[in-house]
Amino acid sequence: MNKKLDQPEKVLVLKLGSTANIHGTEFKVIAYLEKKEANTSYAWREYILTSPDKGYVTLSEFDGHWNFIAGEDFLPDYKAPISYGLSIGYKDVEYKLFNRYTPIVTAMLGEVDWDVVNERIKAAEYIAPPFMVVKEVDKASHQTNYYIGEYLDAEVIANAFNIDKNDLPQQIGIGANQPSKAFDRWTASLKITGVAIILVLLFHILFNTIKPEKELINDDFLIVYDTKGAPDAFKSFITPSFTLDDSSSNIEFEIASSVDNNWLETTIVLVNESDNKTWEVSKGIEYYHGTEDGESWSEGSTKESIMLSEIPQGKYHLNVYPSSGDMFRNNLYIKAVSNVTMWGNTITTILLLCIFPAICWLLMRDYEKRRWNNSDFSPFVNGE
Repeated sequence: MNKKLDQPEKVLVLKLGSTANIHGTEFKVIAYLEKKEANTSYAWREYILTSPDKGYVTLSEFDGHWNFIAGEDFLPDYKAPISYGLSIGYKDVEYKLFNRYTPIVTAMLGEVDWDVVNERIKAAEYIAPPFMVVKEVDKASHQTNYYIGEYLDAEVIANAFNIDKNDLPQQIGIGANQPSKAFDRWTASLKITGVAIILVLLFHILFNTIKPEKELINDDFLIVYDTKGAPDAFKSFITPSFTLDDSSSNIEFEIASSVDNNWLETTIVLVNESDNKTWEVSKGIEYYHGTEDGESWSEGSTKESIMLSEIPQGKYHLNVYPSSGDMFRNNLYIKAVSNVTMWGNTITTILLLCIFPAICWLLMRDYEKRRWNNSDFSPFVNGE
């Protein structure tokens, strides 16, 4: 029993008998179909094209998005896809299930040499933009056929058929396998950022090679409580001299003392012995511990560090002014190192470089979420 068809609802933009060159092959339009998904309002259009050498292909258009769909006879390097449940593997690429449907032909113009109108097909589309695998199962024979689809931009269609692009249906939304410029931008940003990070690390290594770290002081100094001074004052002292050879250096000071439920603070004055120019820093250490409600606790540390930057070349010593809440405290460890590796600056630079690809990733993810809004098989659960 032949199915009665309606008149086409849409005006054909690709006329029957028109020709086009697609992927280096000459095709002729021989038929036009309007189809819909059973029990839904989704409808699309298909143009059947033929080539004397390569047989039939289909140009499918839905909401202004075009797909060039061909079977295994058209593809010289065709390999049967492998099914993995909700995905399909084709040529080592995973295609994710996007849609399942039963197509129904509602209108047709032209002729083909098979009963396209009365076919009873159950179809599924798997995507890996810009490509698509279409799986069709004949309900009568249970035979399975696979077709490979490729997204074609409207401009490609217009140029191939020598028509005005404005005459083609306006694009609505995002096509199932439409290429993502956001994805391309994200992958490009990863490459650029990766190169930039490597350059930053190479520069960091080069700088450290040219200006290696130099230990200036590493000693445990005896400190003496000042009985005539303030209640927490200790006598000041002067360290041995040291030299900075580079035109500009940083100096990191580490101080330590085995304070126990107490504190120690020191002011360190860096003195240039040639012009008496000084740089002053202060740092305190404190360490407290105990038991409360049967639980042990502790806070603070017995060592701290502080840094001076852009210290010019010259001969220097330190004037040290310690103070502590423990009058019996008798030691202060001081370590001074110049040209300290500034990992903090390098890491900050790397993090700043990562901002751009992070933004690109968010834009790409938003694009994919909008693409998958059209699917019942979205990997984005609850819009996340």
